[in-house]
Amino acid sequence: MKRHYLLGILSLFLSAAYATTPFTFRSPESNVDLRYDYDNQLLALALEKTKDEHGDFELVPSPVMNFLRAESVAKNNELRNFFFKQSYRDELAKDLIFIPFPIDLGIVGYRVCFVSKSNSIKLAQVNSLEDLKKLSHGQGTGWLDATLLRYHGFTVTEAANYDGLFRMVANNRFDLFCRGTNELLGEYQAHSHIENLTYDRRIAIAYPIPRFFFTSKQNAASAERIHKGLIIAYNDGSLQTLWLKYYKESIDFVNLKDRTIFHLDNPMLNGLDTDYKQYIYNPLGEQP
Repeated sequence: MKRHYLLGILSLFLSAAYATTPFTFRSPESNVDLRYDYDNQLLALALEKTKDEHGDFELVPSPVMNFLRAESVAKNNELRNFFFKQSYRDELAKDLIFIPFPIDLGIVGYRVCFVSKSNSIKLAQVNSLEDLKKLSHGQGTGWLDATLLRYHGFTVTEAANYDGLFRMVANNRFDLFCRGTNELLGEYQAHSHIENLTYDRRIAIAYPIPRFFFTSKQNAASAERIHKGLIIAYNDGSLQTLWLKYYKESIDFVNLKDRTIFHLDNPMLNGLDTDYKQYIYNPLGEQP
């Protein structure tokens, strides 16, 4: 009887040691929404780098949701080990925990803009920040960009539907829909069927907007595992390889070096430790 008891305990121990831990990632909002492909691959890479120490894992897609819903789901810990990318702000960091590694190495802070073909002449007349402020912007509901642009005096319209923003700018509901340098090419290709949609080739807007993986405060151990995996992947170069695979073509396509860049500060980073800056990529300098 004692032998069977010990074997049972050993079996439970081995099962726990080799258990597969589920991690929930954020699903795209449509069939042409490519924004999270790199993020989800990076999450998998970080977990793979720590598998020997922490065991196997399973990636599970979340229900479709926008940013505000993702924040609510994480705050209430509604999904098992739910990790989602979001721009840092002090308020959010009080409610959730975040991994202090900039997922996209900061490239998303260099913004280039979708515009309608009929409105593109307006960009040719922009020679100063004050000129730029005369143009209206579209942004997604709950995106930090909207708050930051308003802080600097821009007029912003928010919309809940991601794909709808491309149609809205093409229909002149607002003048500009600005996206990360790493995002523009894929989004332009995915939405090229929209009549009257094009992108500006003259200017860029730059502001620091580090994006991190956020999760429930109850997932501290899982967050520590992912953080460790991200650092390992960065140090061995596999993270940069993945980053270049997803983003280099768009960065080259945008060609920031030939654009006039208007720089804005981000006051919502006041409470953030600056250690993350060591991982920020300078698109006007060398490759990461």
